[in-house]
Amino acid sequence: MAQAVQPQEGAAPPAGSRFRFEWRWTDFFWILGVVLLIAGAASMWQRLTEGLAPTNLTSYVPWGVWVGFYDYLVWMEVGSLLIFTGLIYLFGDKLLLKVKPIVLFTGFTIVTMGLLIVLLDLGHPERFWHVLVYAEFSSMITWMVWLHSAYLLILTLELAIVLWGGRRLAGLLKPLALVSLPVGLALIIVSGSIFGVVAARPLWNTASLPLMFLLSALAAGSGLLLFLVVVFWKEKNSSEYTALVNKLSVITRTLLLAGVFAASVIAFTMLYKGGGNPTRAEALNLILTGPYWWSFWIVHILLGVLIPLALLFLAPAKPLLAGIAAFLSSITFVAVTLNIVIPTLVTEELKGLATAFVDPKLALDYVPNTMEWLVLAFIFGIGSVIFGLGLRFLPLQSQHTEATHD
Repeated sequence: MAQAVQPQEGAAPPAGSRFRFEWRWTDFFWILGVVLLIAGAASMWQRLTEGLAPTNLTSYVPWGVWVGFYDYLVWMEVGSLLIFTGLIYLFGDKLLLKVKPIVLFTGFTIVTMGLLIVLLDLGHPERFWHVLVYAEFSSMITWMVWLHSAYLLILTLELAIVLWGGRRLAGLLKPLALVSLPVGLALIIVSGSIFGVVAARPLWNTASLPLMFLLSALAAGSGLLLFLVVVFWKEKNSSEYTALVNKLSVITRTLLLAGVFAASVIAFTMLYKGGGNPTRAEALNLILTGPYWWSFWIVHILLGVLIPLALLFLAPAKPLLAGIAAFLSSITFVAVTLNIVIPTLVTEELKGLATAFVDPKLALDYVPNTMEWLVLAFIFGIGSVIFGLGLRFLPLQSQHTEATHD
């Protein structure tokens, strides 16, 4: 009886053999994305068919959890790429080029989610093109839309060249990266200025807010960059990997400390009994001691600052601990943007109006409802599917060299 011939290792499968799907750990992203899409589908349909009516937004609280998450994603997207681009092209750190595809694709995914969220926050998202065609450059929102559109275009071109451009277009990478630096800086400054120029909201109306947005974006972005290096670097036993993790750990903890110092100085100045604005102090106290004090003290300060700092100081060269610190720091920064947006809008300065005209849409006590959270779940589901499918089908984890791509 003839014995069956065993195929050699690495040989092509015989003709007619069935295709076998090989599972990878990165498939977790698109599987999670599908789950989130299913969970949020009904709420997304409700938003598309009923507008903003099903939300808990009111005439006095027109910005809520969606705007907070939009700013958070802008910080993550722009902050990580500012650190990444600056280290490579201003400080000559060529090691980071090995993770350039995954860093750019992560930024592309995040900016896509951010733009979808801000579109859904508009009463008529189908009219978004008006701000491009009928631009009014005295408006900060006009500048934000134009800068974000330009940033998305630059990022998309960079990603396309890295993945498919080869040597023929590689010379365009450095100019595009250098142009992205001032555009990214301007986007963060303008994003903070949208709040900073609102004179009716004293906590926002300060020249320090745009600078705090920039510092926060760099701190959040450096954590994301460190996390991507820890997770997606291939040669984890190399000395280059350990050195890079150590460098990024130092940058992340330095920016976290700088952010804590700057925020503390500003807060003490606002709360000082001898000066300041009472309404500004009221809004700040609402963040520190109000109903959602835990989002600041536990989510941000404990989980997002103190624990990451302890890990980064005690074990800066241990990638696993550095990755945990970076993960905690990155995901908890959303508490900062939510605390910037919501408490300022729900202060008692409009109490007279709220009692004179009684209606559910004329209330100050805004709390995001289930529909708003599930719409966010749907958007994050889109991002997770894009990211997961990109990891499977695009050459994102092939570590490129400067000679190949620049």
